[in-house]
Amino acid sequence: RVLFRSTDKKETLVDLLCKNIRMDIITQQFQPGQRLRTKELAVKYGTSETPVKLALNRLMNEQVVESFPRQGIRVRSISEEDAKETFSIRLMMDLFFVKEIIESVSMNQQLREALQNNVDAHYQAVQSAQDHTDVELFLLNYKYDYEFHELYLKCSGNKKIVEIYRNINLFLYTNYIFRKQSEERDLASVREHQGILQAILSKDEELLREKVTEHMNNSVNAICKILRIERML
Repeated sequence: RVLFRSTDKKETLVDLLCKNIRMDIITQQFQPGQRLRTKELAVKYGTSETPVKLALNRLMNEQVVESFPRQGIRVRSISEEDAKETFSIRLMMDLFFVKEIIESVSMNQQLREALQNNVDAHYQAVQSAQDHTDVELFLLNYKYDYEFHELYLKCSGNKKIVEIYRNINLFLYTNYIFRKQSEERDLASVREHQGILQAILSKDEELLREKVTEHMNNSVNAICKILRIERML
C-alpha cells in the first residue's frame, strides 16, 4: 500500500502513519486483536521502523492499540460492556450541564452559529454521500459527529469535562460501525443532533434531557447490535 498523503503540509510522517493505521483498522484490514509488527508495517507503508514505532506509541496513548507482555502490540477490541460504560459516562456528562449549556447558547450568538453550522454541514455530508463504503466520507461523518458533541460540552464552560470527553476513546466506536451501520442510522443520528439543538434553542431543559438520552441510547444500541452480530458470524 502507498502511504496515504495529506494536503496538510503541517502533518508529519508520524501523523500520516497514525492516520493510515486508523483507516486500515476502520476498514478491517487490521482486525480486532490482530498483532501489529513494526517491521511489517514499515514495509506496508514504505517507511522506516522508527516513525512506525512512534505512531504505534501515539496510538497506544489514544487506546487504539494495546501492548501485551511477550505478545507485542495488538489492535484493541471492544465489548458490549465497554460500549455501554463509555456511553453511560457520555450521557452523564451531557445531562449534568443541561442548564449551563442552554444559558450559554442563549447568550452567545457565536455558539449558536457554531452548533447550527455543524448540524447543517453534517446533514449535507450524509445526504450527499454517494458511497456508504467510502472510508473518507465515513471519517468526515465521524468528524462532524465528534465536533458536535465536543462543542455541546464546550457550551458548559467547563474545560475539564471537555478534556474528559477528548480522552474517552471514541475511535473504538467508529472502528466497529464502518460498512455495518445503515445509511438510515447515519441520517437518524444527524436528525437527533438537530433535535438536541432545537431543544437548546427553545430553552427547554426537560426536552433537552429527553433528546440527549434518546440519542445516546440509540447510539449504544446500534454498536451493541453490531457487536452481537459479529460474535455470531
